[in-house]
Amino acid sequence: MNTLLIRASLAFALVVLFSHIVIAQDPSFSQFFSSPLTVNPALTGNFNGTMRAVSNIRSQNADYNNAYNTKTLSVDFNLLTNKIKLNDRLSMGVLLLSDQTGNKIITNNNLAISLSYMKGLDDEQKRSITLGFQSNYSNRRFNTANAQFEDQLTPGGFTLPSGDILLNNNLSKSGVDINTGILFQYAPTSEHHYYIGVSLFNLLQSQKEFGSNTSIAPLRKTIHGGMMSPVGYAGTFHASFQFQQQQTFNQLLIGGAYSYYIKDALRSYVELYLGAWYRTDQSIIPYIGIEWNYWRLGYTNDMSFSNRITAGQLRYSNEVSLYYTLNKDKSLLKYKCGIF
Repeated sequence: MNTLLIRASLAFALVVLFSHIVIAQDPSFSQFFSSPLTVNPALTGNFNGTMRAVSNIRSQNADYNNAYNTKTLSVDFNLLTNKIKLNDRLSMGVLLLSDQTGNKIITNNNLAISLSYMKGLDDEQKRSITLGFQSNYSNRRFNTANAQFEDQLTPGGFTLPSGDILLNNNLSKSGVDINTGILFQYAPTSEHHYYIGVSLFNLLQSQKEFGSNTSIAPLRKTIHGGMMSPVGYAGTFHASFQFQQQQTFNQLLIGGAYSYYIKDALRSYVELYLGAWYRTDQSIIPYIGIEWNYWRLGYTNDMSFSNRITAGQLRYSNEVSLYYTLNKDKSLLKYKCGIF
């Protein structure tokens, strides 16, 4: 019986906690550099090629009853290439994001469509500025079949129906919101690149709580930037950062990676990546990656060294990203864009 009470208390605490966590912050990735459309709408079309597809899978705090699972799939591409000025670019992107918490008790599905316009500020496109907008439709559901409440507990286990007030509310909520961002890039040579961007998410704050009109998606502000520079003949150093602020939530991610180009490996373009990022919740995030022709695969494992033990603590968090770029031209970087 004591064991059942403990399980019930934990289950109830997780439900309450997840409700507050969803209110507090949007889903985010340790590999933010491989999830461009969730960082800044101005990153839509910001790549060397004609079409890009990106997928991210993140499993966070799996030891807490599969606490968080987030998946994305995005595609962005060029528009009106024959009608846009040579150093400009008009792009469109589509993003699908699914975020599940508490062993799929709460599911948040999103469909976002973004547009961006990159304006070259000189004839050699050493400097450019991009403005992006994104419309996001979200649907959030509470799955009662996977939830267990304290009033369901009997000596024989969780057998009673629950009379919790939450179950009397509307357990599905939808909303449409607007995101926007701006990006400035400077590339003095084809091998050096610097950029900085600012974005705002949830401008309308339209996503509401179950059974009420209180917003659970407050304004999210993001500043991000990065650079790349050659190291020797075949190496490149990449560095990037992302700072997010949403209500009382503040988070900084900063780090870098070294990449090494393996010349003519199996008659293919092969580049290896090794690096690490630091998160201000006291997490180190090692990164390994490999680029093979048009594909780039990346893996991170968040390693926390904090003494805090909470359901929000990063303990066993794995993340995989898969990046595909169509018509990428390594010999002619017409559009100078950062990788990280």
